[in-house]
Parts: sequence; structure tokens; C-alpha cells
Amino acid sequence: MTSPVLIHIGYHKTATSWMQQFLFHPENGYFPVADHADVHRHVTSPHGLWFDPDDMRRLIAERSAAAPPGTLPVVSSEILSGNPHYGAHESDVYAERLKRIAPEAKILISIRAQMRVLPSIYMQYLLRGGTLPHDRYLEGEAEVGYLAFSPDHFAYDRLVALYQSLFGAENVYIQTQEALKADMDGAVRAMAAAVGNTMFRALPERAVKVRAPGYPEYAAPFLRRVNHVQAGPMNVNPMIGIAADSRFLYRATGFALRRPPLSLLLKNNRPVSDYVKRRFKGHFTQSNARLAEISANPLDLSAYG
Repeated sequence: MTSPVLIHIGYHKTATSWMQQFLFHPENGYFPVADHADVHRHVTSPHGLWFDPDDMRRLIAERSAAAPPGTLPVVSSEILSGNPHYGAHESDVYAERLKRIAPEAKILISIRAQMRVLPSIYMQYLLRGGTLPHDRYLEGEAEVGYLAFSPDHFAYDRLVALYQSLFGAENVYIQTQEALKADMDGAVRAMAAAVGNTMFRALPERAVKVRAPGYPEYAAPFLRRVNHVQAGPMNVNPMIGIAADSRFLYRATGFALRRPPLSLLLKNNRPVSDYVKRRFKGHFTQSNARLAEISANPLDLSAYG
């Protein structure tokens, strides 16, 4: 495949959904050519003995042919960085597959300070039906032969270095969520210039006024217990299975906890973040220092643990 393409691999919980919903559109100079389902079907789901790079290569080529002149074809799916709930042990395999699919691609890797992303990942685990308390989940307990969460997935330098070796350091751009929060328009403008998007002018107003979704940390103990009686991807066979299809009980619990009086009483309770700060203090220091050294674009990692 000779046409240029931008591949955004995540990480999870690093404003990936915001990019997919508000940034990667033709009005901003981007043209999406594959969604999560396409990536799952052609890149992450196939067994290694059955994987064929031509399937995804053809899909990208066919859809890129319909791109408006001057726009940059983009594939954006955080599942390409691996599944964090199982340690993302497949992230290197996906990198090798992407090299076979689009060897000339530009790579976008979005990251976030570990002390913030780890609590967010745990809250996502609850959203998917998980039942482990945060300390057991984040310790990554697993039996021999089985995989669990691993904090080392968020030692970003390893995966960045792999993509640099495959695609060239000059073709790998790292976007921090912190930079987006501090200066959203400036951050995406710099990113557009780096990945070869010459059509970007400015973000539409609707992209700037976005409220972060999800439930607050103080809701975690309640939501975890709800998951014992309601099915989700991380717990497909709960004890009872109340309103399993709609996840009604989970959403109703979260709704109640986000509103007074409970929100006023519990708003300063951040059990997951408090645990992460104690448990992982200094854990990522060397990784972050190396990341700053190898990144082809300047990074402000002052907020990183």
C-alpha cells in the first residue's frame, strides 16, 4: 500500500474517544478509513496462524480512495495498544502486524500520566463488569498460564521504542493528554503538522466543550458490588444477572452517586488514586525519563510519576 495513512494506537483512557468523535473528521483534514470493528476483525482478532495483512491493507486502500483531496486517511483504535485488563501482552504483536499492513504509516501514540491513567483504567474495568477491588486488580494477580492487569503496560518507553524501530522515530508522534488539556487547539495543531495534515485550521466549537464521561472514584465500591449481580464483559455469568442486557442497575447506581446528597458527602473520597500514589510512587520514573529522551517531539512529562 503506497497511500499515506495515520494509525492511532491509543493508549486507552488518553482522550482516544474524543479524537475519534471530534478530531478525526474531514473538516479537520482527517478521513477515517477503519473503526474498532474493522481493527478487531482484521488486525487484533485473527490468530497468528491465520492473520493475513492483505485483508486490512485492501480495506484501507479501498476506503482511502474515497477520501476528499488533501485529507489524511486515519485508523484510530485504542485496542491496537493491547487490552490493559489482561496486561496488553499482545501489543508488540499488533505493532508487527501494522508494519506488515502499512509499512509507510505515520504512528500516533497518545499517553497520560500514570498516576491518573491507572485509576481511570480501573474505573473502565468496573464499567466492563469487573468485580475485583482496586488493590487486587492493580496488583495483577494471575495464576500460571493466565494473564491479568500489569502496570508495566504503562511504561510507555518500551512500546514507543518498538514503533520507532519499525516505522522510524521521525514517523512516531507522542501526544500527551496533559498537553491537550492545557492547550487543546495548539496541541492538535502541532500534531497535525507533525503527521502531515496540511488541511487543519482550527477545532470546531463543539470539540472544545466536552464533559468527561464516567463515574467518580468514590462510586467504585458500590459499582463493583453491583457487578456481582449484573453481567458485563468481565463477568459474563454473575450470581443473579439482574437486567443483564441493559446494565440498568449499574447505570442507576452511578446516576444516584453523582448527585446530591451522596456526591456532596463523598466528593473528596478518591480511594483508587490514593492507592495508586502510594503503591506506584517512583515505579515509572526511569521509563518516563527514557521516553523523554527518545521521543522525536518535545514532551512535558512533569506531571508523570
